[in-house]
Amino acid sequence: MIAALLLSLLAPIQQLDVLEDTLRAATNKTSYENGAYNAARELADMRSAEAMELRIDLFDEKNDTYRGVYLRDWFFSGYLKASDRAEADLMAAAAANKKQSDWHRVKLLHGLERCKATASAELMLDKAFAKAPMEVRRAWAGALGAMFAEGRLDAAGLKLKKDATLESLVRERLFDHVAADGYLLLPSISDVEVDVIYRGIGKAKDAGDRAMMIRALGAHANAWPALKNAGPQVFSQRDCGPRTAYLETAVENHIYSLTSVLITALEEEAKHTPNRFTADIGAALRALTGQGFGDSPELWSKWYTEAGEAWLSEVSANPEEAAAKLERRDRDTVARFFGLAVETSNVVVVVDGSGSMSMSKLGDLTCASAAASEAGVFLEQLPKESLFQVIVVEEKPVLGFKKLMPATKSNRAKAVKFLDSRPYKGTSALLDALEAATEDPLVDTIILVSDGGSSAGKHQYSGHLLDSAARLHQRTGVRIHSVLVTDSDKHEKFMKTLAESTGGRMIRP
Repeated sequence: MIAALLLSLLAPIQQLDVLEDTLRAATNKTSYENGAYNAARELADMRSAEAMELRIDLFDEKNDTYRGVYLRDWFFSGYLKASDRAEADLMAAAAANKKQSDWHRVKLLHGLERCKATASAELMLDKAFAKAPMEVRRAWAGALGAMFAEGRLDAAGLKLKKDATLESLVRERLFDHVAADGYLLLPSISDVEVDVIYRGIGKAKDAGDRAMMIRALGAHANAWPALKNAGPQVFSQRDCGPRTAYLETAVENHIYSLTSVLITALEEEAKHTPNRFTADIGAALRALTGQGFGDSPELWSKWYTEAGEAWLSEVSANPEEAAAKLERRDRDTVARFFGLAVETSNVVVVVDGSGSMSMSKLGDLTCASAAASEAGVFLEQLPKESLFQVIVVEEKPVLGFKKLMPATKSNRAKAVKFLDSRPYKGTSALLDALEAATEDPLVDTIILVSDGGSSAGKHQYSGHLLDSAARLHQRTGVRIHSVLVTDSDKHEKFMKTLAESTGGRMIRP
């Protein structure tokens, strides 16, 4: 009986050893196919400190190996499933360690943000995070805010100054970095914190940081007056992220007091060629007020002058009854891609570069050739002030131009030639391409032409891709319209969810 008990205790250790040997041996196609995928999948479900140590140890090692993205996605799944203190502490310590790659540190922190495990407050408040690269600091702020709000920080062993508390220390650290990613998730923020975030909107150079500050103010009712004051500045600039954040947070939180700001913004936007934000502001106004004046600044202004004050008093007294669903409509003035109406000022056409694009067909053309041809037609319909870029999704994203370009005849021809000339074979790193497409803060729309999925880069699993895409949208505000070019239904749900989560739509030509 004792022997049987010892064997049962040793079994998980022996099993872990087998998984480790299999995963460390996975460096090429042959060794990968010799059980590595199943080993990583099995490891993701193992709940022990030893299993977590192995995941952390292997993550960066598998970065450049054959199908390493598949293995790393299972390691990340293991982070998301962390359930006990030992696992979470290992993740927090690794995230603070600058010897880990920046991407790994971000994923460890995303895992801590979303898992249910409690971690040491001392580890999460490590001053090493203050010296980390910006993308790591942003992920740390989000994890810290979420874990504090959910009561998942253990203050045992934490050295506190007189009269200090865990909450005061968490807020102090977020305050020092104007960390909007963390403030967004806190249950409340003080008036002093509101003022710091409000001033940060005017100072922050990064458009994504400004967008997150807007979302943080929108999440707390005591910050809404400051958000209203920030409106004119937000809409005076052309960056997509902050403007989208302002509209989305107004609608999501039913901030009716921002209606006058949006009407003024619509009046200014109407001075430009009709674009995405003309329609978006009109749609946000409809969602807030229930009024159907489309994107006509004259009608909105007239209504607000005559009835706005009475309406505002009524909805402020009954906010739940006043909530309305946002509706979108197509207009004859917008450009169309495979029949899909696309309202945009600055757009990036992203085309899947995998081998299936040259093997599958749309009518008499391969999917790749059909995408190139349609891109040429679409770009010709854009307003003359519009800028564009084209990207092919390969193992690394390949850009057609060094920067956004005007849609002139010669540039359109170069874009079509570029799309036609790519090999369309091998793997595709979708998330990496979406990140590349949103680097310029002026971009407001992506048109993704793909048969769905990803097989390289930072993620391949659809759940992880969608989470990262949602985080990207929070910062950039870029809308993704997806064009699914395949006879298979395998990736339809993914492509549809990807588009809809950013306010876009999916079409199958």
